[in-house]
Amino acid sequence: MIKFFRKIRQKLLAEHKFSKYLTYAFGEIILVVIGILIALQINNWNNEKNRKNAEKVIIEQLVEDLKKSQIELKEIKDSCEERAKASAIVCHAFFKNDTPNDSIYKYMRIPLGNAVFSPTLGTARSIINSGNVTLIKSNDLKIKITRYVEMVEYKLKDINRYEETYFRNGQILLKEVVQFTNLVPKETLFHQITGDNPSVSDTLKTDELRAIPYVIEKIPFEIDLKEIFQNYKVFSAYNSLLVAHRNSAYRYNDILEITKVLLDALEKT
Repeated sequence: MIKFFRKIRQKLLAEHKFSKYLTYAFGEIILVVIGILIALQINNWNNEKNRKNAEKVIIEQLVEDLKKSQIELKEIKDSCEERAKASAIVCHAFFKNDTPNDSIYKYMRIPLGNAVFSPTLGTARSIINSGNVTLIKSNDLKIKITRYVEMVEYKLKDINRYEETYFRNGQILLKEVVQFTNLVPKETLFHQITGDNPSVSDTLKTDELRAIPYVIEKIPFEIDLKEIFQNYKVFSAYNSLLVAHRNSAYRYNDILEITKVLLDALEKT
């Protein structure tokens, strides 16, 4: 093709048809420019197609992460609320005339457990840290994703602070005055673990490596309920546990709400 155009130019020059030569040369330049523009446009279309495909993959993964987090956040929030309510029941017992019966032990045990959950942020953190957030066309959505990660991390710091201060403080105070065996029903302690129980490891099937022996003659360190519910440290301990679990439930609920907002925005794209 290039040789063909060159022959035409040479023929026009040989025939001294300079005006036609200039017109032809100008037309050839225009054709070249049009070809370049078409090539650039095709390249842009391909780039945009690739961007849209990458954006789709990112958004689908983000939606999957957030939906998974929603389920787990709901579970951990409900668990924190259950522990907070149990702590409140114990605290309220201090303000009643009658000493609570043995059923209070159930509520005294519930707040002693704790779990810190971290929502699935892998995809969100990855696209931010790698710069792939630019693949998302909507500036508003980019901002929402970045803010979501920042807000979740801030809320999780609060939850860790509640665990470090209130929850641990409650446990320490309680251990000073109430032993583990005081919170376990006597029938549970006296219950013999059968040798064929699959949940018991081989190393625990003899007394040699167990803190609580199979044959129990008495409950050690017994404290009666009346004594427990006249002890300020016990009240202070459950008050601290209440604050820890209640505030953690609030923060998990906050994360649930901002997760829903981001999820709604992603599903509208």
